Amino acid sequence: MESVYHEQEVLSEAQLTPQDQLRLQWQQQPGFPFLRQKSVLDQNAELLPYAATASLPGWITPGLFALQGLVLIAVILSFLNWQMTRHAGKLEDEITTLQANVQTEVDRQQGVIAATQAEIKRIQTSPKPVFKLHLSETPLTREQALAMLNSSLAESRTNEEQYKQKMAVRERTLRARQSALALANSGSPLIFSLALLMAAGLFSKSSQKQFSRHRHARRLADYYLYFVTSEGLWPNLVLLVFLHLALSRNANGFSSLMLSVGPLFWVVFWIGFYFLLLRFFMMVARDLYRAMQLRAPANEWTPGNRLLLRIHNSFLIVFVGLEASFLVLCYGFYLVQKNLG
Repeated sequence: MESVYHEQEVLSEAQLTPQDQLRLQWQQQPGFPFLRQKSVLDQNAELLPYAATASLPGWITPGLFALQGLVLIAVILSFLNWQMTRHAGKLEDEITTLQANVQTEVDRQQGVIAATQAEIKRIQTSPKPVFKLHLSETPLTREQALAMLNSSLAESRTNEEQYKQKMAVRERTLRARQSALALANSGSPLIFSLALLMAAGLFSKSSQKQFSRHRHARRLADYYLYFVTSEGLWPNLVLLVFLHLALSRNANGFSSLMLSVGPLFWVVFWIGFYFLLLRFFMMVARDLYRAMQLRAPANEWTPGNRLLLRIHNSFLIVFVGLEASFLVLCYGFYLVQKNLG
């Protein structure tokens, strides 16, 4: 009896239109709209083309969906990393050491100035007509001694002021470098996530030439944004954490550990990072094939996987362009702080 009801249920569901199937899937998903939408996309990528006509309440547009799933977490992580690293690391140690050395030198020069002032006061109140100073090999009259001491006092004050200015410039340079590096190291992972989002346009433009006759070709950018977000929610988070740990290693205390394992560690690290990224792109390409109802290549890891290749190349071009522009801005920020700070 149970099997009969089950067969009827499967049969009735199979008779539903794609829009009805999508509505049914949408109603069965618990949680917030973003998580519901991700679950539907993960389970039924082939139904995505019908989302526009299914009138699903709470369905999120592709751009907003990508902002919520990719960029929002990247902004939070970058802000937290910047807060934790902007006053930490080797440069902060250099600044602390510099400040301590400056204070020691200023105290020494203040001692010299105080001794010179005391010597001037002693000579002014002394009844002796002739004085022996360490600045001169021959005895000096009161006037000569006071003139020499006042000249030495002025020179000491000038030297102290010049030293303070020189060290202030050096500290400002270190601070500017520290701020620019913290901004670059914390912002580059955000650029990574932004490139995932902004690659949609280039991917769509390059793919439409190849799939110009396909009925879904004009919506490739929307499909890309949906799948790069649904498949990339957790991979993007993992890749962002790896990027923050690697780029900010000098500030977060991992530099000594990284140096101890040698350069081979970084070779393995970046190969692993690239493999995870490529696997993430392969999953996106797989969903795109399903949504466009195209046959996926037998071997998804070959150059014959045209969608994977275009996703990879589009992201790479956009990321390099955004990262180069961002680093130029960081360098400009460094120059402004160094010269005007």
